[in-house]
Amino acid sequence: MRKDMLLEIGTEEIPAGYIQPALWQMERLAKNLLESERIGFREVKTFGTPRRLALFVKGVSTSGEERIVEIVGPPKRVAFEKCGEPAKAGFGFAKSQGVEVGQLKIKETQKGEYVYVEKKLAGKETKEFLREVMPKIITSLSFAKSMCWGEGSLRFGRPIRWILSLFDRETVEFSLDGLSSGNLTFGHRFLSSGAIKVDRPDQYLEKLSQAFCIANQEERREIVFQDLKRLAKEEGGEPLIEEGLLDEVTCLVEYPRVLLGHFEEEFLALPGDVLIASMTSHQRYFPVADKEGKLLPAFLVVSNNTQAADREITCGNQRVLRARLADAQFFFNEDRKVSLEERVEQERQVIFEERLGSLYDKTERIVKLAGFITSSVDSALVPVVERAAFLSKADLLTEMVGEFPKLQGIMGYHYALAQGEEKEVAEAIKEQYLPLGAKDSLPETLCGAILSLADKLDTIAGSFSIGLIPTGSEDPYGLRRQAQGAVNIILDKKLSLSLRLLINKALKGLGDKVREEEKKPILLAVLDFFAQRMRYILTEKGLELDEVEAVLAVGFDNLVETEERAKALNEVRVEADFESLSIGFKRAVNILKKGIRDQGSGIRRELLREKAEEELYSRYLEIESEVKGLLRKRNYQEALKILATLREPIDNFFDQVMVMVEDKDLCLNRLFLLKLVTDLFLKIADFSYLKNLSHE
Repeated sequence: MRKDMLLEIGTEEIPAGYIQPALWQMERLAKNLLESERIGFREVKTFGTPRRLALFVKGVSTSGEERIVEIVGPPKRVAFEKCGEPAKAGFGFAKSQGVEVGQLKIKETQKGEYVYVEKKLAGKETKEFLREVMPKIITSLSFAKSMCWGEGSLRFGRPIRWILSLFDRETVEFSLDGLSSGNLTFGHRFLSSGAIKVDRPDQYLEKLSQAFCIANQEERREIVFQDLKRLAKEEGGEPLIEEGLLDEVTCLVEYPRVLLGHFEEEFLALPGDVLIASMTSHQRYFPVADKEGKLLPAFLVVSNNTQAADREITCGNQRVLRARLADAQFFFNEDRKVSLEERVEQERQVIFEERLGSLYDKTERIVKLAGFITSSVDSALVPVVERAAFLSKADLLTEMVGEFPKLQGIMGYHYALAQGEEKEVAEAIKEQYLPLGAKDSLPETLCGAILSLADKLDTIAGSFSIGLIPTGSEDPYGLRRQAQGAVNIILDKKLSLSLRLLINKALKGLGDKVREEEKKPILLAVLDFFAQRMRYILTEKGLELDEVEAVLAVGFDNLVETEERAKALNEVRVEADFESLSIGFKRAVNILKKGIRDQGSGIRRELLREKAEEELYSRYLEIESEVKGLLRKRNYQEALKILATLREPIDNFFDQVMVMVEDKDLCLNRLFLLKLVTDLFLKIADFSYLKNLSHE
């Protein structure tokens, strides 16, 4: 027999950002706990609003399944005498488990032979089990910041005011920090009154809906989304919807109602980025734009009330936005009274990081590094990139960015254009922080990409030089994101640059802030850090981990070339010859490890005694120049296909030739032949890292 269960934690208003992570935790905890007792269930759902976190499990078995468990006792040598008769420890263990000593069994473990007993355990009654685990679910939830209240010791995201706990029609009774569970819930704080009795879990959503509370967050989100589109269309436009903002407002309301407001057209003279930031950052409004993307003097706000309050709420929000836009207009006008160049001088008074100097010091480093990168890519762009780098951090000192930090770089773009800078300079300033996240867009312009790359490399090199290195899950300065962004920029723009040289240049730019003897260890640490990011990015693109490891093992100084080698290996390895070729390569590498790999000045042809070794050497000579020519052209796929033709000669060599013979000259000659062959492969990848060459 199966029944539904429901747990609702009623609270004071929970921050919007806490709700979804808590619901994910509740779902995972419920599944794990039920499965641990073999209690069957059909489906787990979670619901959340600012005032509640709810767990609904459909089709829960009334009891867990029977199971057989193994209880391990003492070692065999302690439980039994040498003659095989039970010892005192064996009798004691059997008695403690309620079985006869003859029922003891012996099993081999990593620590040796141990005695054990098998016991059949009846499944727990679900209602009793829920009485135990529901408090655990509540106390196991973690939040970015928890709080305690009253005289209790319980910590939670916000104070808990009620607990609803049902298994079918029965209340699952338990107490938590002086609060008893029951079958009552509460609707919207202002639009409903009094407690609401819930007789069965399947009544929960409907009863709350009647009390002006849409508990299902997905339903609330869809209501908001559809109303945003409907009202914007009535205004002759479309809503500008940020997914993150839509998720946030969904978790701020229980009874969503979207309203349309307006502001004065004179504010449209402000840059669109400023208008959008003023609406979204502080007020959580949705801007409205026409079909060409031009902003309209309108906004959409999500209310948590009924239609009766529409006019009052709309007027109030219009007054608030008008004040915000007036502030933004003032900031915009005041900021333009001081040129970006003047603000660069002011950077001398702003500390970037105490051990790395001022913001002006960082600007100087970025100018030099960006200029160096540009000279390697397109020297004609050096003046543009260096000018953009010089002005890149100036907008951090403006009133507008002080009010809206997310507009850093963006306001630099607008102010640069306003003071007559070239458009290419302004665009590079705008793109300097991209990408902001793993899924964010990359810089579109080459100048912007180079400036962003230089900024990120300087930050990473500087942070590593003063010991600010990410550890485990800790990365307070976002260095993993910065490195991943740098790698993605290099790959996107096909920048064939030496990563080692760039990092060295960034470290050199730090001057006497890094001692000379420290530079090499820091360089190696930063290179390893980039290797981790490259490994992650290539596997995210669909390449197999062993393929990525194989190409990284032979070097990744040129990231673009590294990606090309990995893709070529991925394409060619499915061909039939490559599996046996890999086996032959691994055998060669293993033999070279036993031999003296770097000895020998060249192949002595007169020492090629066996037909198989003569054939392998001849085939090597036939393809060597062609393969190296393809490698110079970075045509790795064709190079791999030609290398695959060595499969048969390599197989024959290992079948017919003994390498480690007593004749030292003969042995070294054969080792050197293997070294020539493997070195040709190692220009692309180390095949010994490949696990299974045939894709299933």
